[in-house]
Amino acid sequence: MERQHISAVLSMAPEARGKVLLLGKWQNEREISDPYRQGKAAFVHAYALIEEAVNAWAQRLAR
Repeated sequence: MERQHISAVLSMAPEARGKVLLLGKWQNEREISDPYRQGKAAFVHAYALIEEAVNAWAQRLAR
């Protein structure tokens, strides 16, 4: 998810403010770009970023 996606969600549902976060929240608000219509390398890179972000969330939630 990118910041533009958060803005779109909040424009449709302002009550979601504070509940919609970047997956990369615990990695300095890292955005993960959508690899759609890009080569395999972009998908592999996005997957690696998603995996790192999910691990960061898991560590944060385990506290």
